[in-house]
Amino acid sequence: MHSAYEDPSDQMIYQEPERTSIMAILSMVFGFGGCCLGLTSIPALFLGIFSLVGISKSNGRIGGTGFSIVGILVGLLTLALWGGALGAVAFGFKEFDRVYSSGTEQIFLDLQANNFDAVRASLASPAADVSDEELIAFREGYQNGLGNLVSKTDGVGDLVNGYLTIAQQSNAYNNQFGYTPVPMHFDSGYGLVIHVIDPMNVQRSSVGDPLAIKLIVIDSQGNEYHLPMAGKEDADTKADPETNSGTGASDQPGGEDDGDSDGP
Repeated sequence: MHSAYEDPSDQMIYQEPERTSIMAILSMVFGFGGCCLGLTSIPALFLGIFSLVGISKSNGRIGGTGFSIVGILVGLLTLALWGGALGAVAFGFKEFDRVYSSGTEQIFLDLQANNFDAVRASLASPAADVSDEELIAFREGYQNGLGNLVSKTDGVGDLVNGYLTIAQQSNAYNNQFGYTPVPMHFDSGYGLVIHVIDPMNVQRSSVGDPLAIKLIVIDSQGNEYHLPMAGKEDADTKADPETNSGTGASDQPGGEDDGDSDGP
């Protein structure tokens, strides 16, 4: 029996061995996992903070402070990177929706309401130079294949679904610079509208948005409807006598081959 007056320093005190905090280890694992799975960065932060609190209150029985700090720092870094990436994607979608989806939707709604001047004001030359008759012919063409344009796509999910639906129709234009495919809702379902700009001479609206020099509508059967009409520029070139390479000597005034033209 120990005396009440015995010096406590003479007694052997049992020291529990230090163990590493499980939360600290998980914090580090989730932190590095956030590089691939951004959502794990959030539990990495909470686990790291809770483990530090637990370690500080353990009186040396629990270790793993380094793991906790690494988990918190890596979690913050990966969370910032993923947050920046998601913010950039959201901003890009918002700009795409404003410039292409909303802008294209308004052009077609104006066209279907016979607001032809508004349509031309939203386009760049040569599309802006077409006549009312050409606009009507373009409208009647895509209406035969798709019906009226109803609206643009609504949100990211609808946009992605639209691209998946019209993927085959857009294949021919995927590698053409300046061609932007935009899925839209028509009476018959998804249709593809291609917004074409001149990448060497981008014409812009008063707010800086690129204006289309051509619009192409493609229906589910692959039929295309162009504004201005396909081949119109080629026809204009062939009609120019200065660029017509088929002009012969007999067509020139005073040409040598005029033996039959001399009258009696």
